[in-house]
Amino acid sequence: MPAQPLAPSRAADLVVSYCFPPFVDTAAIVAAKRVRETGRPVDVIQNEMTPERTTDPGLARIADDLVVRRAQIDSATYFSAWKAVVRWTELGLQQALAWDREGPGYERMYSRAHFAASHVLAARFKLLRPGVRWQAEFSDPLSHDVRGQVRHAQAAEDALLTTLGAGLRRAGFTPPTSGNVFEWAEVLPFALADELLFTNVHQRDLMVEAVTDPALRERILQVGTVSPHPTLPPEFYELADPELALEPGRRHIGYFGNFYATRGMDTVLDALEVLPQHQRDRLCLHVFAGKPGDLLAEVGRRGLQDVVRAGPFVGFLDFLALCRRMDVLLVNDAVTSGLLSANPFLPSKWSDYRGSGTPVWGIVESGSVLDEQDLAYRSPVGFTSAAVQVLAQIASS
Repeated sequence: MPAQPLAPSRAADLVVSYCFPPFVDTAAIVAAKRVRETGRPVDVIQNEMTPERTTDPGLARIADDLVVRRAQIDSATYFSAWKAVVRWTELGLQQALAWDREGPGYERMYSRAHFAASHVLAARFKLLRPGVRWQAEFSDPLSHDVRGQVRHAQAAEDALLTTLGAGLRRAGFTPPTSGNVFEWAEVLPFALADELLFTNVHQRDLMVEAVTDPALRERILQVGTVSPHPTLPPEFYELADPELALEPGRRHIGYFGNFYATRGMDTVLDALEVLPQHQRDRLCLHVFAGKPGDLLAEVGRRGLQDVVRAGPFVGFLDFLALCRRMDVLLVNDAVTSGLLSANPFLPSKWSDYRGSGTPVWGIVESGSVLDEQDLAYRSPVGFTSAAVQVLAQIASS
């Protein structure tokens, strides 16, 4: 690969992202895409996430040419444990203030959650540097999970929480009384950030519905912006050339990512089981997942070895390249019907699929954000007969 250009010598923007490349995580990738999309030099404060996350050197191609300084905070990696949040905030704040004092001071700051700790550190910095324009992004609702249940982690009544609570009161809002880390990580940017980014309207509206303070709800709507995950330029899909044998005479369907219980992938396997053999012979489903052995065992139990291939996750640049080499890409909705008032989850891989130019088959929940996208094929979640019809279409195309 050609060398990347040198980053500029100074950054007026600070990025606070608990997870950031080279660590492999959806949050890291989207944060880097935002940096690239904005196009301004940045200093980055992130957590050192070994061994909880693997690294991928290919992720550096997204935004490293814009990163001037990078601090990987050496704090224990936890999703929400308050002690870990406090430690990350203490160390990260020291670094942010030290960098800020070395020049004329930061003009802008961006933070992204998941992970919740990102917004806590950003809020602490904002209280000390109120002139910084803070843009806070939410990938999904923090305080509620995919089933609509409250996601809870207990915060301690310590110095950090006291300081944050005082900052909320000065801004004219009442601090959370639940002691829930996730609620605090929502309310802080709701009350203090200059701009809130939501990836889709359903996500924004669902998070607003959970807020009981009318003034805070109004503020969220005033400073909130809906901005889907960025899509990388076409040249990113040509940076790698992974080895993958594609049997001629078949239509190759690619699925990248884990099989989640809430995402109904059994429908695809059920459909392949009942698909007539002459149509199965025209297809091949390639799955790149975190635990391919489990899938292979299920494939063997169902007798689908002739039509399903399973392998481990691939690196990010290989993933983009393979998206172009497939005939169809498969993406499926989270199943939220009866659990949430609207489906707020748009799979992040949609932004990568969209940029590949390859036709996409979406297994969708009616009215979801994914259902609203420009899909070449679609079938409803849980309907095997509809999936069979799509597979027959792909086989005959």
